[in-house]
Amino acid sequence: MGHVSQSTFPLPTLAPLLRQQAQTLSTGRGFFVLRGLSVNSYTTSENIIIYAGVSSHIAPIRGRQDSKLIDGSKQSSMLNHIKDLSKTSVAGNIGAPAYTTDKQVFHTDAGDIVSLFCLQTAQNGGESKLASSWRVYNELAKSRPDLIKTLAEDWVFDG
Repeated sequence: MGHVSQSTFPLPTLAPLLRQQAQTLSTGRGFFVLRGLSVNSYTTSENIIIYAGVSSHIAPIRGRQDSKLIDGSKQSSMLNHIKDLSKTSVAGNIGAPAYTTDKQVFHTDAGDIVSLFCLQTAQNGGESKLASSWRVYNELAKSRPDLIKTLAEDWVFDG
């Protein structure tokens, strides 16, 4: 997946639309929804490649999702599968609600652009609410510039 790029995954018709939507991310409302891919027509591996290929036309540099210490060395991944693992052998090691059926509270994912690719519809629930931190910042800078200094200070957070 690390080798998937605009040149290795050309999208002559879709690429201009994706670039236009990339502008919406940084100067518009801060998010967009792309629909129409029939995920059931592809294997999971193929869907991952498609996801990486489409994403490369929106933002060509991928970031790391997490950082873990494995066998004494720091390793990270670019992709995480959000699914219920509560009835599997790793159930005792689940540290986040993303791997259960528990409701996720509002939270912040790190990264300039964060994306979600849905492979199937939830049996129940599954609704998401999102907000662009860039958009929130720009609105506050315009309407309440006095708050920007406070928000830019160090904050205690749960990492």
